[in-house]
Amino acid sequence: MAQLARLPDDLVFYTQITMEAAEDPAFLDAMRRAHIRGALVGVESVTAAGLKDVFKGFNLAGDALVARLRAFRRHDIHVLGSFIFGLPSDDSQTFEATVALAKKAELTFAQFVLLTPFPGTVDFEKWASNEANRTRHVNGIPITQYWLIPEAQRPRLYVPHPKMSLEEIRTGTQHAWDQFYSWHNVWARSRVVESVKGRLAFVLISKLYRQMYANTGIATDSARVARSTRWARWLGLAVRRLFLTTPMPELQMPESHPSSISEQTCA
Repeated sequence: MAQLARLPDDLVFYTQITMEAAEDPAFLDAMRRAHIRGALVGVESVTAAGLKDVFKGFNLAGDALVARLRAFRRHDIHVLGSFIFGLPSDDSQTFEATVALAKKAELTFAQFVLLTPFPGTVDFEKWASNEANRTRHVNGIPITQYWLIPEAQRPRLYVPHPKMSLEEIRTGTQHAWDQFYSWHNVWARSRVVESVKGRLAFVLISKLYRQMYANTGIATDSARVARSTRWARWLGLAVRRLFLTTPMPELQMPESHPSSISEQTCA
């Protein structure tokens, strides 16, 4: 990070980091000096029981979690908080509680995803070893290799929940996206940037993010997914225009030193 701090101020970085980074103010100061302006933080759950479900007991919950997340903001680091729905300890109150905490913690962005077992994780090994899952197929493809199943035919949730139906979890997740990314809430969060152009860009990017990840990843209605895809395309074009700048024809590509080229070729 000390090396990154030597780069020009208009070159900024984003990263993915654990919540534990907020325990160290010196580390956060180093991030700020290194032009690291944002970080994806895997919050996962806002309850102690939920954190235990995902083996993240070292994370905090409740008001302590809010304070920890705000530490990033005090150091001018914007957080994209990632939350998982469908954990065994979740119930019908989880969705509202998660959105409320995300707003209270002043997260710049948030994503709400359905519990999905990924290869290489403890959850996947337990899930894939289940006899019912091993013998379940979709169009001849084992459900334990769900990434090979066409997107439209993939299940939205892979692990049965002890308290809620898939539809309850899916609609609760969709509602969380709708709440956090409502026009009112997005405009309120856009205060993190100063210019009108910047706030407009923030609003459009927020809406684009919601369209890309919420409807296309959670909705089961193919017409709604297609409509979201069209909206995302148009929003993407609008956002791109906000980032266009004046051409710099005088900007030259640095010339490679002949010796370095030969060294790379030999390597």
